[in-house]
Amino acid sequence: MIPQGALIGEENQDEVSVLPSLTYVLHASGQRIGRLQLDGKEAVKQAVYKALSTRRYEHLIYSTDYGMEWSWEGVSGRSMVESELERWIQEALLPDDRISEVTAFDFVHEPDGVKVSFNVATDFGSFRQETEVNINV
Repeated sequence: MIPQGALIGEENQDEVSVLPSLTYVLHASGQRIGRLQLDGKEAVKQAVYKALSTRRYEHLIYSTDYGMEWSWEGVSGRSMVESELERWIQEALLPDDRISEVTAFDFVHEPDGVKVSFNVATDFGSFRQETEVNINV
């Protein structure tokens, strides 16, 4: 005799609710956390900034899928740098369930690094983000 599991009817299932993305304001200087709170697109913008500013595996407080993992070993040439940066940025941002896609990458190469701008599509709307990466690390 094989046990049969009970089926839960629709009337017994809880409704799924969307949790707020409420967070405290981080000041650009990195020295203070504000009293005000952000929600929606502004909270996601701050989360993108923070994820791209944090090296993956460097801080035990974060899970292993948080932050940006990058290494310039074996990376040479503009096309390879651009391809790797695109991959690293997507891997850093897509684990956030509020972000659906990261697209439209633009690169500006400078002597000491690369400026990258890209579109981030979220549950709260899209926005353009920019970051700089030093390639002489």
